[in-house]
Amino acid sequence: MEQYRQEQGQKWTVQMPLCDRQILTEISADVSLPDYQPEIKRLLRVRATALPTDKYVGAGSAEIAGSVEYRILYTGNDGGLYCATHVEEYRLSVPVERPLDFEPSEGIVCDAVTLAEPAVFRAAAPRRISLRSRLRTRVRMYGLRAPEERILGKAPGEAERLMGRAECARVFFGNGETRSLADEILLEDASKEWRVVSAEGQVFVGDATAGSGTVICRGEVCLQLLCAAETDGETCLLLRRIPFHEEVPTDGAEVNCACRADGVCTELRVTVGEGKILCEVGLRLRTVAQRNETVSYTRDLYFPSVLAEVRRQELLLPKALRCLNGNFSLNTTLAQGGLAVAKDQRILEATATASAAELEGEHGKLFLKGSCHCQVLLSDEREITLQETDIPFRYALEGVSEDAVEDWDASLEVVSCRARADGERMAIDAEIAVSLSAYGKTRILTVEEVELGESVAADAAAYRICYPSREDSLWSVAKRYHCPIEALCLGNDLGGTAAADSPDSLAEKTYLLL
Repeated sequence: MEQYRQEQGQKWTVQMPLCDRQILTEISADVSLPDYQPEIKRLLRVRATALPTDKYVGAGSAEIAGSVEYRILYTGNDGGLYCATHVEEYRLSVPVERPLDFEPSEGIVCDAVTLAEPAVFRAAAPRRISLRSRLRTRVRMYGLRAPEERILGKAPGEAERLMGRAECARVFFGNGETRSLADEILLEDASKEWRVVSAEGQVFVGDATAGSGTVICRGEVCLQLLCAAETDGETCLLLRRIPFHEEVPTDGAEVNCACRADGVCTELRVTVGEGKILCEVGLRLRTVAQRNETVSYTRDLYFPSVLAEVRRQELLLPKALRCLNGNFSLNTTLAQGGLAVAKDQRILEATATASAAELEGEHGKLFLKGSCHCQVLLSDEREITLQETDIPFRYALEGVSEDAVEDWDASLEVVSCRARADGERMAIDAEIAVSLSAYGKTRILTVEEVELGESVAADAAAYRICYPSREDSLWSVAKRYHCPIEALCLGNDLGGTAAADSPDSLAEKTYLLL
């Protein structure tokens, strides 16, 4: 019955949250067009993408720095399509209180993810755009906590301890360096002189596998280029997927960890050559690895020779439930009153972003609910317009989970989006990549403080007889009579596999010799 054996003063640690905060930051910018681009006739869209953050954890705060890239699509005064880019930096500081029973520096891990909400924009002048957007930064920090067990008074030797075991999550984060990828796209009509209006890249991680101190990521960078001919303004849409295989250093990760990854494209450059377009893009990946560890803790204790009052504390231990990469398709024909295509219009391009709102459980399955915001660029003989709509989704995660989800985090990327005319209505086909972690909680009661009292009076009798009730257990009897567990077992031929605080631990004994 090792449930009650532990050396007095043995230290145990668990990884617990130090900080989990969401910070809202407002940023604004005035962007001037470069001299070589025409003036603005009509602003069509502005896409804001938050690039990976840099983090510094100090004694009392976490310093976060990052940047947001804006891609501005507009029609010029010559009727053509043009795109301008702008990068705006931001900084924020998050105060962190570190309780006394947390290790001062060992095992601190921090993750900060920023999402940019849709930008508000207007043309402030023929060559100047005013931008404003709100950023949501979630900062999570974990540290190693060593729950303190205080004994008030001089302990008379070792205590008899009732031990418990529980699963507790260990979470690790990794950030890769920027890796350069390149590929060529051949032009179908090389007789025309083409220019790239806009170029966007999305990261699709198809598989993430944990190794020793690393997470191995496989996937594709999905490029979408909107091009226009210099002579007649004809447009074409070019798609290309560049595969990657990358190892991201993730301190603490082991082969038994579940893991996930997501990423972002940086420094996307395109060069138009003879009959082809050279694409160069930077890839930066972020990883999360997690596993459950079994921890042992003291549920109760007593001293055979001294009276003691035991006070306990409740701890809610995080438990790792799910950590995965997945993807799903969203195919829908919009109802009457939604996006529509007139007879004289043609679809130039469709782009989309996705956001998660809720992770709900139903019959042992987990479902991720959210919406996909689609923007479709349309053209007729007179002008280029933009239509947009929100499409809800409900994605069923693979596998079964019986535990209740208490916390979760998800990153979604629309890696491809296509719009097509279905009569006068519009049909949307999108592929959405998902990177998700889910956590539960385990409630435990552990000894926090023991106040020692008077010595237990010695009994003159050689033996005492105890007649246990149905609710009694080996632990309750031994604690009530201040008898060492081992002596009670040896004197009554006890020693099965049942837990010391279970009625089965008495093996249906009708009386015990103490």
